[in-house]
Amino acid sequence: MAPPEPDSASKGSDKRHEYVFSVPSSLNLSFAVWPVDDYTQKEPIGKVRVRLKEGNIKAVKNLSGYHTFSGLPDSTYTLSVEPELYFPEERVVDTSSYSGSKEPVIEILLRPRPLYPFPDRATLLRGILAAENGLPAGITIKATAKEPSKVTDMEVRGIPDEKGEFVLYLRGPVKGKTGVTLEIKGERVEKTLSTVVEEGHNTFVGIISI
Repeated sequence: MAPPEPDSASKGSDKRHEYVFSVPSSLNLSFAVWPVDDYTQKEPIGKVRVRLKEGNIKAVKNLSGYHTFSGLPDSTYTLSVEPELYFPEERVVDTSSYSGSKEPVIEILLRPRPLYPFPDRATLLRGILAAENGLPAGITIKATAKEPSKVTDMEVRGIPDEKGEFVLYLRGPVKGKTGVTLEIKGERVEKTLSTVVEEGHNTFVGIISI
């Protein structure tokens, strides 16, 4: 049975993940990780490496798609999720908080990188950030529709990618062409510009100097 589609990136509490116990290793299960594609809200595509930095302990993926850790002493660990087509994620995990839990599952939202194979008719906003001395840390990019009823706010978190490329994917009800305000913020950086996105098209705003 395939896992149900998650609707959040938090520890399960509504019995959506109870069948994680159906595998033999669940008898000594410490916790499991359920990565979620932020664009499709389904299981991610491509390779996804899940490990604990302490001791470089790799998760075991079961047939249901869970990345499981078993037999861990109660302690605090750094969980690292390193996907092929998404930005990496890290979480600090205290395994003692999962002792006796019926659903010891951590859901992790994975945000697609620019090279992600979006559908042909996806509504996307792309661009490249450029800085003379390299991109500063903590860059965030947010696109907000000038007509809020037309589209949901979208945000790319962190440094876009190694080349400064970014992609914002608009899943809201974009109809035709919609004016968008693009906000770029980071350490000693704050820039705003306007553009127009079109339903079912890639919009490239060019190279943005920051």
